[in-house]
Amino acid sequence: MFYVVFTKLNPTDAPKFFGYKPYVILTNSMVPTLPVGSLVIDHAIDEDDPIPENTPITFKAELQGKEVFVTHYFRYIDQSDGYDRYMTQGEGYQEGQYDEFEIHREDIVGTYAFHIPYLGRIAMFLQSPAALTMFLLWGFIFMLEHMVKKWLSYKYPEDEEDLMKPKQRVKAKNVKPPKGRYLRGETPRHRPPSAPPLKRPSMDEIKG
Repeated sequence: MFYVVFTKLNPTDAPKFFGYKPYVILTNSMVPTLPVGSLVIDHAIDEDDPIPENTPITFKAELQGKEVFVTHYFRYIDQSDGYDRYMTQGEGYQEGQYDEFEIHREDIVGTYAFHIPYLGRIAMFLQSPAALTMFLLWGFIFMLEHMVKKWLSYKYPEDEEDLMKPKQRVKAKNVKPPKGRYLRGETPRHRPPSAPPLKRPSMDEIKG
């Protein structure tokens, strides 16, 4: 959830956890080593950290006018143009076939540590409008369930028990309340067995 919130607030970078950064594999360029939908965990590196050859790395690249993160194998450094260009390959590339990205040292954000299959699919789903709709629907269902349970648990006043409680006792004309401990607020179920039965006033006596 932290990854989803962070990427929503800062889509141009990935969150960092104790020196590690997660990325989601969206294409099949690294299949079968990194299946589509995997969550790749990289070591975050600084500009002066060495990068071994033939190691999967994650770097920033421009694809169709957008900046994306790509995880491919780092093969070697090309210095033929007078500056360092990092040559990378995807899985299954032919010998001598490299990415067309112009990758420099400042574009590399991490080296591969491990990956978790399918977890990236969950992270991508949580960022989709469908997930937001699902959470709103769940919230509505839970609220409705709470309201129904509260309505079903409501207790209506019981005739004999609640009528004779001190706060709700109805004063009937020419009707004397029963004597005993019950006058101190105790309910009929607390009356001793030897006590005489309670006489409930009729509606005519109450209205009269």
